[in-house]
Amino acid sequence: MPLLENSTDNQLSNLGLLETITVKITKSKGENSFLIVPSEKDIEQLIDRQIKVSWNIAVKFCEQFISKISNSHEVVIHFNKRSGLCRGNSLGIVLTIKFIEELLKLYNPAFITKAQKGLAITGGLKESGEVIVVGDEIVKLKTELVFYSGVEQFVVPRHNEFAAREKLEELKRNYPNRNLKIISIEDFEDFSSRRNIIAIKKINPALRTIKFARQNFLTVIVILILTLLLTTLFTIDFDDNPGSVTFDGEYAHIKNKNGKILWSLQYPVNQRAIEDVGIKKEEFLITDINGDKINEIIYKIPTVSNIKDETEVGSIVCLDKQKNVIWNFDLSDTVFADKEDITPDYTIILGDTITMGGNKLLFCYANNKRSFSSVVFAINLRDGARLPQTFWASGHTMFLLLRDIDNNAKSEIIGLGFDNGYEDAVLWAMEMDNYDGFRLTTDVYIIKGRKQADLIFYIRIPKTDYDNYIKIRTPGIDFSGLSYDSGRKSIQFSLSSRKKLHYKDFLDINIIGFELDSTFKNFFVNIGSDFRVVRDSLVAKGVLNPPYTDTREYREIIRNSILYYKNDKWVKRRELD
Repeated sequence: MPLLENSTDNQLSNLGLLETITVKITKSKGENSFLIVPSEKDIEQLIDRQIKVSWNIAVKFCEQFISKISNSHEVVIHFNKRSGLCRGNSLGIVLTIKFIEELLKLYNPAFITKAQKGLAITGGLKESGEVIVVGDEIVKLKTELVFYSGVEQFVVPRHNEFAAREKLEELKRNYPNRNLKIISIEDFEDFSSRRNIIAIKKINPALRTIKFARQNFLTVIVILILTLLLTTLFTIDFDDNPGSVTFDGEYAHIKNKNGKILWSLQYPVNQRAIEDVGIKKEEFLITDINGDKINEIIYKIPTVSNIKDETEVGSIVCLDKQKNVIWNFDLSDTVFADKEDITPDYTIILGDTITMGGNKLLFCYANNKRSFSSVVFAINLRDGARLPQTFWASGHTMFLLLRDIDNNAKSEIIGLGFDNGYEDAVLWAMEMDNYDGFRLTTDVYIIKGRKQADLIFYIRIPKTDYDNYIKIRTPGIDFSGLSYDSGRKSIQFSLSSRKKLHYKDFLDINIIGFELDSTFKNFFVNIGSDFRVVRDSLVAKGVLNPPYTDTREYREIIRNSILYYKNDKWVKRRELD
């Protein structure tokens, strides 16, 4: 855990250390008790609450391996470097991992967990398992602290990934060979499923027996006899319910909850897909589609054709646990615009699932590989039937979320992508039960034969002066994606651009972070350091006009360039009120 030091005025400084903890758990009588060493007489409130939250999450996780967990334990949490009094809740993830490790050691099940070496972690956990967002400035300070250590991986909350990567890139300018990897997580399920954070290992049955015998000496003879009779049950994993998927580049491996491969299918992917949990969710969904507590496997058919004139429809397949096909879905729409006729040649991305009217639905989006169209649609997971409503856009969709953004207890559809007619990045939102039609664009790109969709908001983010200088058609959209902060009730995303190195050689750079508030009107703009350096050099040379980049004046220029669709016309922010 990277810990920062409080200064005399109670402000965090860039001084600190990497702390480790030792946890000892024993069974006791009465209620659970927690002791921190060293600590104040009264445990600091945030830590006290975080300890209990982490304990409850750890116990729930361990219940899948332990048949019965006692209601009473004595837990000692020892800060090994005894650096002083630890405050706050940023130790929540680390505590949860250590609680899980020690509970499994105590109860001696068939499996144990172990945090990987060379790992630093920051972030607390809510009761729901969601990771608590840390302040960006705190994350930057902690990134710097971790950078000058031997740590190989730094785990941060998903919403703080942008700040951590920004600081990492700044530090690597002076130390380019420092190989520190930033890993972002959004909830407990996310980090518990990553084997580069937590390894799950099966214990040799003989070792388990020896440990049990030491703890239960009077019953050792009975246990030895039972072990001889039931060795097969301990060594063979009979669970055939699909629980997860991993890629190796050529095959997708379907595994049970214990990590045993049940079967595999050919599924070529690149290295990024192998490492990125987010990409796996776009390719595969493992869920119970009919309520029988047995999971099915839903996946999109990967694009394999390299033949210029060969058309491939986007397809989704649903398999049962024995690899039998339950249903197939093909996206085979042909649509028309003045620009061109658009044939079905789509790359499908699996989105979020939601239950409506008793039906479990999967929302997807797809981009035409040979043209400009994109589409948002939903299918019923029970039978693969497509719902009647379809949303069409003239420009590729890059990210899609289902979130309740207006506090009406129903999720809305939020999208981020491009518009080929306007040549801008666009952000929009739609009601879950009213997303049919096309998104407005210039005349030649309008999808014919459809009504204009009724959007909650539709916002265009134009190119910057730097984008126009390097002559790109549209702003870029950063791979960090689209997110919704339920605490701040804000929508967040980042745009990217390109830095020209040589005549035909470009490097993608982070450019601007955007945060849209709950009124869907006001944007907070954060200038990326890479973009600032590149653009400021052009301003200094007189190629681009002032002001300099990371200034209030330039952020106002960006905010004032954003366009909002209202009353059948495009207006700027000042015209919304």
